Amino acid sequence: MESMESTEVVKAAGRGKRVLEILLEYRICLASLLLTDLLCAVFLWLADIRAFQVLAGLFFSETAAVCIGTVWLLYRREVRRETLYDDFLCQNDPLHAERAAAAVHGRQRRQVRKTAELLADRAAQLADERVKRRDYEEYIESWAHEVKTPLTLITLMLDSRSEEMSETVRARLSGSQIQIQGYVEQILCYSRLKAEHKDYVMESLSPAECCREVLAEYQFLLQAYGFRIRESYTDDSVFTDRKALRFLLGQVIINAAKYRKTDGTDPELHVRIRRAEDGRSTILSVADNGIGVMKQDLPFIFDKGFCSETGESGRTSTGMGLYLVRQMAEDLGIGVTAESEYGHGFAIHFCFCDVRDNKK
Repeated sequence: MESMESTEVVKAAGRGKRVLEILLEYRICLASLLLTDLLCAVFLWLADIRAFQVLAGLFFSETAAVCIGTVWLLYRREVRRETLYDDFLCQNDPLHAERAAAAVHGRQRRQVRKTAELLADRAAQLADERVKRRDYEEYIESWAHEVKTPLTLITLMLDSRSEEMSETVRARLSGSQIQIQGYVEQILCYSRLKAEHKDYVMESLSPAECCREVLAEYQFLLQAYGFRIRESYTDDSVFTDRKALRFLLGQVIINAAKYRKTDGTDPELHVRIRRAEDGRSTILSVADNGIGVMKQDLPFIFDKGFCSETGESGRTSTGMGLYLVRQMAEDLGIGVTAESEYGHGFAIHFCFCDVRDNKK
């Protein structure tokens, strides 16, 4: 009830403001009308004071009626003009443009038609840009899928010729192949995020199963750098896109390998799944014992293009990995936070809210 009353008050205030604008805009015409009537009244008084006394009330009543009627007609005309112009702006087509132009005269009509032409040109440009953007996205996706073919061939060669290589060489080559694969996945992810239509397949899945799959996929990269893996899982399930979750985990693992310590410390990776303290969400954490992030850099690690100056990798990094992680997580409704103490490792946490809680 109160909201309805407040709405009526706002509408009344709007009408009053519009009437005031009309009075100010046509003040010269209205003042001329009043002045003319006043002069006529003076002349009538001078000509015949008795007639003036008889007709004075009728005369001034007629003047007030003319003024009120004029303002009311002007008000109705302005409302109609605004309605037609709003319709024209919402639906920029020749029919609405001509209706809006027909409601005004002279210079204003020319301005409406010019505006219609400019809007039509802009709409054509936007449609052109949309087509170009779609073509670009399709090209990027096609290129990324084509690159996977030689990467697969390299993988097969590494598997079939592994006995001809030392374990170190094989691990290094496998690690490089996986890193290239990660960069290709970044391109596909970026294209996916910018696409008009998302192809997420939301399902209830086991995050522990996804973690095991991703760790197996990046096994050679982790072995190449001597990572020791610790895993701690629960039986919780989450509602999300499997492919996207695998991408998020893969980027975090690549990040851990990139920013590992090079002082002889054995690198570690701890993957953990647990229930939040409130029992209403599932937390997936990936922590390492790498060089970490400086305190002043931590608030910016998810920014596009941001590269921390920690270690040599920071100087050659694109700054896209964690940016894409944050963007895709937000796209899927996954909370993502990070914590780090410089020199003592880095941890990233993904928070999956229970679907049943969101429905309440």
